[in-house]
Amino acid sequence: MSYLALYRKYRPSNFEDLVGQNSVSSIIKNEILSNKLSHAYLFSGPRGTGKTSTAKIIAKMINCNKLSKKGIPCGKCDSCLNFNSSSDVVEIDAASNNGVDEIRDIRDKVNLVPTYGKYKVYIIDEVHMLTTQAFNALLKTLEEPPSHVIFILATTEFYKIPATVVSRCQKFQFFKFSNDEIIERLSKIASLENISVNNDILNEIARLSDGGMRDAINMLDQLSSFSDDISINDLYMLNGIVSYIDLANLLKYIYNKDVINIVDFINNLDKEGKNFDRFINDLLYFLKDFLLIKNNSDIVIPIKEKKNKIMELYDLFSIDDLYNFIFTINDLNNKLKISSYSSILVITCFVKLSNDLNVKDDGNVKIVEDFKDVFDNSVDKVNNEVIELNVDRKQKNVLDDEIKKIRINNSFATASKQLKDSFVEKWVNLKNIVDINRYSSVIGFIDDMEVLVVGNNNVIFKVNYDSLIDRVYDYLDEFESLLKEVYNNEYRVIIITSDEWKFEKDNYVSNIKKGYKYTYIDEVDNNDSISKQAKNTDLDKVIDLLGDDVIVYE
Repeated sequence: MSYLALYRKYRPSNFEDLVGQNSVSSIIKNEILSNKLSHAYLFSGPRGTGKTSTAKIIAKMINCNKLSKKGIPCGKCDSCLNFNSSSDVVEIDAASNNGVDEIRDIRDKVNLVPTYGKYKVYIIDEVHMLTTQAFNALLKTLEEPPSHVIFILATTEFYKIPATVVSRCQKFQFFKFSNDEIIERLSKIASLENISVNNDILNEIARLSDGGMRDAINMLDQLSSFSDDISINDLYMLNGIVSYIDLANLLKYIYNKDVINIVDFINNLDKEGKNFDRFINDLLYFLKDFLLIKNNSDIVIPIKEKKNKIMELYDLFSIDDLYNFIFTINDLNNKLKISSYSSILVITCFVKLSNDLNVKDDGNVKIVEDFKDVFDNSVDKVNNEVIELNVDRKQKNVLDDEIKKIRINNSFATASKQLKDSFVEKWVNLKNIVDINRYSSVIGFIDDMEVLVVGNNNVIFKVNYDSLIDRVYDYLDEFESLLKEVYNNEYRVIIITSDEWKFEKDNYVSNIKKGYKYTYIDEVDNNDSISKQAKNTDLDKVIDLLGDDVIVYE
């Protein structure tokens, strides 16, 4: 018998075995047990989160002739025994079968009755890849399929699905698995397969898989084939990761102002073909954990080797040093995405960090002056490249106070809770519905931005770190372009700090209570941002937009 990949071998066959997605499995299982099955489902979410597995569990449950009261297929009836080869379950990959002819073929065959069970189930994976004509051909059948047909559509890019299709389906959002969920599942598989792997490795697999169970199981599968005695260095080597030992050594080089080893370290990464994005990402996570330990030495770091290496560095860097490292390296990451000189930028950044440290020279540390001669020309070239790319953007995108005031006014003038709810629905899943490579300059900002107010054409965002404001405005064109692609609307953006938001919120509440009415102002027509109208103490609208806690009654 040919080898079966672990992710296929351990694909869950019922909802009891399905890891995570508890709300999804609970609702669907209750629908099946109460005979309230929908004719069409739409599953959306990141890859490897259980969409196809859930679809197959549904297909197995609804066709089982002896389904238990807990919703577990019997595994003994004709439908269960023939499930993997049954013509009653038709799985289609829309990425390679996305034309109108394939959908018409489905439409022509839906009237064929099932062979073993009650239902014929069509699972269409990556359904967003269907052409417009294919979607149109699917619509009528999707709306009124024969009683024995169930459609289950799955996608990683929900926003690409036409609204006409979405409205005909029962929708479920799948979320990334937590690290604990992934580790628990991997431990179970490792035990069943007699794979020797420790918790440090499982923690790292969980982190590297980024919430995708299939990716995590595949990683374990690959490691088990690579070595009988798996080490964490095996994991790093197979995935092109820089180890914690090497990251700690790099920070020691920076502390010691050891330019030669800094240069050698980065050059070796380049020669080995290591991904600089991955390297920067791993270094930032390392620094984040270092910062947490500096703030609270009792904090739990799951990987012992990582904590040990951090403790070796504990006395070398202050909290301010770590803050500076994180923000500087994050800026470096953004520049790397628009530069052809990755290694030079990285070397320059780390040498600068080293020189900026307040470390006394004990005589053993020597700054290599030749470094400046070797790299000056190249660094100038890199800096000029970055300056040329950013100078126009900066001049254009830094908002003056008047424009900012108008945009805030316009946000409040046209805002509603419905607009915000609709905006946030896509915002929370933004990284999964856009091309990250295309918007690499701004995608890193998303996690540190909060949507506050959404109007017809304006959005107010609050940033978690004040220093982030300038960086967002530096790439405002790309950010607004991203919003246009996702929302099909040209939003004008306002970025504010927590203190600014408190002022604007209080000011808005005060103005409404005084009877002022916010009216839309054209940015070109630079009139007063707030015009006084007839008394209009519309506090219900204020509460609707901002919540009860913002109202202070006199």
